[in-house]
Amino acid sequence: MFSVILYGRNDSHGYNLHKRAAISFNALAEVMSDADDEILFVDYNTPDDHPTFPEAIHDTLTDKAKKVLRILRVRPDQHVRHRLKTHLVALEAQSRNVALRRSNPRNRWILYTNTDMLLVPRQEGESLSDILGAVPDGFYQVPRFEIPEMLWEAAFDRRDPAGNLAKLRDWAVRFHLNQVVHNYMPMKYDALGDFQAALREDMFAIHGFDESMILGWHCDSNLAARLALYRGRVDTLIDKVFGYHCDHTRVAAANNKGRATRMNDLDHYIWNVATPYVPAQADNWGWPDVEIEEIRLDRDTAYQRFTAGLDKAIDPATEPFVETSVEWQLFQDLTYDLPHTLPFVCDQMVTFPRSTALMLVAARSDFVGGFVKAWHGMGFSGPILVPMECDGLPTELSGVERAPFADLLPKADLFIFEFGLATQTATEPVRIGRPMTAIDKKRLKVIERLFKRAVALEAETRPEGRRLPRRFIGVNVIFNKFWTTFTNYVGANINPFCSQVLAGFPREDESLKGKVLKFRARQAW
Repeated sequence: MFSVILYGRNDSHGYNLHKRAAISFNALAEVMSDADDEILFVDYNTPDDHPTFPEAIHDTLTDKAKKVLRILRVRPDQHVRHRLKTHLVALEAQSRNVALRRSNPRNRWILYTNTDMLLVPRQEGESLSDILGAVPDGFYQVPRFEIPEMLWEAAFDRRDPAGNLAKLRDWAVRFHLNQVVHNYMPMKYDALGDFQAALREDMFAIHGFDESMILGWHCDSNLAARLALYRGRVDTLIDKVFGYHCDHTRVAAANNKGRATRMNDLDHYIWNVATPYVPAQADNWGWPDVEIEEIRLDRDTAYQRFTAGLDKAIDPATEPFVETSVEWQLFQDLTYDLPHTLPFVCDQMVTFPRSTALMLVAARSDFVGGFVKAWHGMGFSGPILVPMECDGLPTELSGVERAPFADLLPKADLFIFEFGLATQTATEPVRIGRPMTAIDKKRLKVIERLFKRAVALEAETRPEGRRLPRRFIGVNVIFNKFWTTFTNYVGANINPFCSQVLAGFPREDESLKGKVLKFRARQAW
């Protein structure tokens, strides 16, 4: 019957975002009763090494919400063409159009709202699907009623949407919440963007939201102006449903700078609108030719992929614990426990696109073999790029591409540099003062040289067509001789030794520039 379209990203937009969004997702799902109903959430420009916002709060969502929720992930490299045009990290018009293009074509209605709204049918027992199924064609708005932060934060249970809707029916009377704020037409009510129900075919006819609106604010008012022209009127569902907003004004959101807030031009996008159509984007609104990743919370989750990959790569432990040490005399010892370390390596990349091309520069052949199994087990289809300069590694592994480092470098989306001992065996005790052999020294020298070369080139100039920095993952680079080597070039956190893994982007400070110049001078010499 209807598709709800929402957008956001995995950040801290406003006050207590995780709670009010979970409340909203669950409440929206609660008032759905048609088999085709869906919630489309566009996760826009969340960093690749983070899960999407709904994934981050999945444990607070009801089974029904997970079932009807479709997550469309717009990656940072898909946003990058807009990055220099706007101060915003999430674009509303683009997000809503991406979802509209990919919405269920069997649904008659598109409902635009936000991740802090609860919709309460005025007749108990009636669903929003019932309401929208019975009303005539048109363009509908409802007023937004505010819920004081103390009420929703302290009294709402995220996973009890039916109870939350019941509370609202009580509070509306007890605390006088229902105040209708009228606005200039075609904006029938203030804050109209929290409930705009339009026919799906109408939205396609007028070319969706206007994607030239990239400064924030008033996208919903522009849509109202255009749909009012297209339909000839604006109707209301105030007799059928109330809309309640989880107020979050204690802390200003990132796009709210008070009187200094940058906004789309009111005259151009509202008062002077003379046509419902946006002909300039008639053929490309909603990015029809862009492959948009879809994620579900009711199947094939990141957790399921992560554990499936590890199950293919490592066997269960046979001892209750293993031991290691960070005593100073072991600083030169580069042995490490591979089955313990591999889960932390995989954790760094499971959120990346499955088509990611990974460059793997390693010393230990068992690390390469185990990682390749985990990579494919996690559902990745992109190639693993292993430089020919790395000796002694398995050569007949599925999905592994061997070539000279210089040829592979432009193809890589992500890097792993593993600083282990080529001669370490799977059963060998770790961190007991084990010295390096001549073979170990030779291979580690190659890995260190390739690492510095990759970071130097990344910091100096990125490969043609690549506009975002690439992430570097270091394995076995904590509290040993390669700790400073890695962190001199990569802006990594200070992590516990237990993970054995550091990750980050090439540093951009002056100290790195000096190291790059020295490295390139040594290479030339």
